[in-house]
Amino acid sequence: MTFDFTPDWMDSLLRSSGFSHMAPGTSALRPQPAPPSHPDAREMAALVGELFAEGTLSAEQFHSLISDPALEPYRHATLQPRDETP
Repeated sequence: MTFDFTPDWMDSLLRSSGFSHMAPGTSALRPQPAPPSHPDAREMAALVGELFAEGTLSAEQFHSLISDPALEPYRHATLQPRDETP
């Protein structure tokens, strides 16, 4: 068995490293980006409609989500077929 021995190993441990205590990807010179805004009721209704259209949601799940009072005004717009032109 062999070992690589570096005579100055203790000095390398005691020296300051280039790492910072800041979170990864942050910079003291650049401010943190603002978090994305929460979707409104119209956007949520559109998302529920898309999930149902792609088959991710069952009909029961779709109807229970879209019957939420906040999404109720957008129910008919969500149920209408969309023109998908590539």
